[in-house]
Amino acid sequence: MCRRRNKVAVPLLCLLFGCDSGGFSSHADAGPTMPAQLTFTTQPSHAMAGAAIGPVAVAVQDTYGNTVAGASTSITVAIGTNTANGSLSGTTTVTAVSGVAVFSNLVLDKSGAGYTLTAGAAGLRAATSNPFDVSAAPRKLGFAVQPTTIVVGHLIKPAVQVTVQDENGNLVAAATRNVTLAIGTNPASGVLSGTTTVPAVNGAAAFSNLSIGTPGTGYALTAYAAGLTGTTSSPFDVTVAPRKLAFRLQPTTTVVNRAIAPAIAVVVLDETGNVVSTSNDSVTMAIKTGPAAGTLSGTLTVAAVDGVATFTDLNLDTGGTGYTLWASAYGLDGATSEQFAITPHPLVFTGVSAGEFHTCGVTTDNLAFCWGANYYGQLGNGPGEVVPGSDSVSPVPVVNYTGLPDLSFTRVSANGGHSCGVTTASEAYCWGYGPNGAGGSGLTPHPQGPAHDLNYVTVKFAAVSAGGNSVEPGDFLAAHTCGVTPAGAAYCYGANAFGELGDGSTTDWMMAMAVAGGLSFAAVSGGGEETAGPYTCGVTTASAAYCWGANSSGQLGDGSTTGRMTPVAVAGGLGFAVVSAGGDHACGVTTTHAAYCWGDNSFGQLGDGTLTRQTTPVAVSGQLDFATVSAGLDHTCGLITAGSAYCWGDNSSGQLGDGSTTSRTSPVAVQGKLNLSAVTAGGSHTCGLTPDGVAYCWGDNSYGQLGAPTTGRSSVPVKVSDQP
Repeated sequence: MCRRRNKVAVPLLCLLFGCDSGGFSSHADAGPTMPAQLTFTTQPSHAMAGAAIGPVAVAVQDTYGNTVAGASTSITVAIGTNTANGSLSGTTTVTAVSGVAVFSNLVLDKSGAGYTLTAGAAGLRAATSNPFDVSAAPRKLGFAVQPTTIVVGHLIKPAVQVTVQDENGNLVAAATRNVTLAIGTNPASGVLSGTTTVPAVNGAAAFSNLSIGTPGTGYALTAYAAGLTGTTSSPFDVTVAPRKLAFRLQPTTTVVNRAIAPAIAVVVLDETGNVVSTSNDSVTMAIKTGPAAGTLSGTLTVAAVDGVATFTDLNLDTGGTGYTLWASAYGLDGATSEQFAITPHPLVFTGVSAGEFHTCGVTTDNLAFCWGANYYGQLGNGPGEVVPGSDSVSPVPVVNYTGLPDLSFTRVSANGGHSCGVTTASEAYCWGYGPNGAGGSGLTPHPQGPAHDLNYVTVKFAAVSAGGNSVEPGDFLAAHTCGVTPAGAAYCYGANAFGELGDGSTTDWMMAMAVAGGLSFAAVSGGGEETAGPYTCGVTTASAAYCWGANSSGQLGDGSTTGRMTPVAVAGGLGFAVVSAGGDHACGVTTTHAAYCWGDNSFGQLGDGTLTRQTTPVAVSGQLDFATVSAGLDHTCGLITAGSAYCWGDNSSGQLGDGSTTSRTSPVAVQGKLNLSAVTAGGSHTCGLTPDGVAYCWGDNSYGQLGAPTTGRSSVPVKVSDQP
C-alpha cells in the first residue's frame, strides 16, 4: 500500500512543480525550485522629470538568486526614497513573463537626487533599487562659453558652448538634444562656417570649428533646439586680418644707455589701418640705420597685447644721429621709425634756463636738453610726444624734425609753454606752444617766422628770450619771444595784445618785428604773469633799462601803471648791466653791482624788506655785491660777485633754496655752499650752474622740472641727472 501511494505522489508533484528525467529538479540536490524574492535586474537610470526612467526589470528569484522561469507573478513597483515628493506614473503593476516583469514607461514628475524604487509581490520578499537622480525638464538654452572677437576666417576660440537648462538656468545633464547655431545679428551679411548642429553631451553642445568670413562689428549668434527656448550670444566683432605694423609712439632722442622714454609702442594694423585688437603677434625691434657701432639692448621681442606691443627698456650704447628702428613680425609688413639721436653723457652745461614748469640747458657740445613739463611740447624731444606721461624727470635732448639737419645751440630760454634757442649759425628756433608765432607752432624746433614766406629775410640773433603769461595745462596762454641781433637791434614776435612786442601796435606777428625807438640793446628779457599780462624789458649798450607791454603792477618801472607799446625808460637814471623780467616784477643789477627791483611785491619778491608794490626801482636790502639777478614768477634770485646764490620772495615750494618753505622779503643764502656761475629763477623753482658746468635745481618738482629723480619738491639744491 505504501509503495503504491508513493508512486502516485511523484507524478502529482511533477505536475505542480515540474520534473526532469532524473526526478525532482534540484539545486545541489537540496530540493525543488521555489519563488522566494524579487530582485531589480535592470536598475532605473538617471532621467529627466516627465521622461521615462526605464526600462526597469524585476525578476522572481529563488533563495539562491536564480530566476524562477516559470513564475508569472504580478509585481508592483512604487517610490521608495522620495527626496522631492515626486509622483510615479506609468504602468506600475506588470505580470512576470518567464519570471521577469519589465516596466517600460515609468515616469517621475519632479527633479531630485537619490530616488529609489521598491518592487513587491504577494508572498515574496520585496526589493529596493539603486539610487538614481531625476533632472529638471529642459526648458531653454544658454551660452556657457560666449563667442569672442576674431580675425576673418579664423576659428572662434575658445569653442562656443551652449547648454541645455531647466527653467531656473540649471544644467540638464541628461539632455541629448541637437543644438543648432546661426548668425542672429549680422551687421555685414557674414556666413557662419563650420559644424553648426551638434548633439548635447551631458547637457552641453560644443562648437569647435566655427568661423565667419566677413569683417563686421556687433555680430551675435543665436542657438536653438526643438522644443526649447532659444538664446542669443553677447555681441562680438570680426576684424580684418593683420597686415602690417606701425609705430604708435616713436622713439625719442635720449642719452647713451638710458631707456628710451616714453616707451616705444608698435601697433598691429589691418589692411585699412585699423588696430587689430585681437593680435598677440610677437614684434621684434632692431636698428635699421645709425652709427655702425651702435647696439640696441633691452627686451627686443615683445608680444602684442590687444594689438599693441610696448617696448619699455630699449637703449642704445653709442651716441650718434640719424638712428631709426625697424619693427618686424612674422607674416606682417614691418615698419621704420622716425629718426632720432642718441647723445653721449655725462652732460656738461654751459647755460641753463628755468621756465614755468620746465627747464632747459645747453651743453659744451652745443646740444640743447630740456626736462619737466611737456604738455605743449616745450621739451622739444620729438613730434607726437605731447601725451599724458610725456613729462620727463631727467634731461631729454632737443631734436630737429625728422630729415632736417641737427641743430647746434649756443643758448636757450624757457618760459611758460614754449622754449627758444639760438644756434651756432645765429638762427632762432622755438618749440612748444606757438599759435602766435612764439613757438613756431611745433613740438620740435622751428625757425621763427613762416618758412614759406620767401620775401621774409630771417633775422640773425645773438640771444633770445621766451616770454609770456604764466600757464598750466589747459590755461589761456599768450606767448611772445624777443631777441637781440649781433648788431644790437631788438626784435620780437608772437602775441601782442599788451604791446609786449614793442613795435607800437597790439597786432600779433608771426615774424620778427623790430622794436620801436632805434635803441641799441645788449640784452632783452621777456616776462609776464597770467593776471598782470606779458611785458618785456631790456638793457641798452649804454646801460639804460627800458621796458614795454603790460604794466598793471608797475613792472615797467616808469613810475606808472600804464601799459606801453614802445620802450619806456625805467625811472631813476640807474646804469644797469643786467635786467630780468619776471612774473609781474622786474629786477636788475647796476654797473656798480647793486640789485634793484620794481613791480608787484605781494611775496617780498622786490627784496626791499617790505610787501609794498613799487613802480620805480628800489634797492634790494643787505648791501650785497651782485654779479647777476634773475626774476621768477613771484621770487627772485641773484649771484653775488663771490659766487654764492641768494634768493627772496615766495618760498611755498622751497624755491629760495634755504632749506625752508618760509617766504622772505630780503635775500637769504641758498644752502649747500655752492659756488655758482649762473642762476635762473622760474615759476616755483630755481636752477644754478657751477663754473665746471654742473647744474643744480631746487623748489617745485611737480612735473620733474628739477631734473632729478626726487620724490617731490626740494628746498635745497639737487644735482640734475646724467652729469659728472
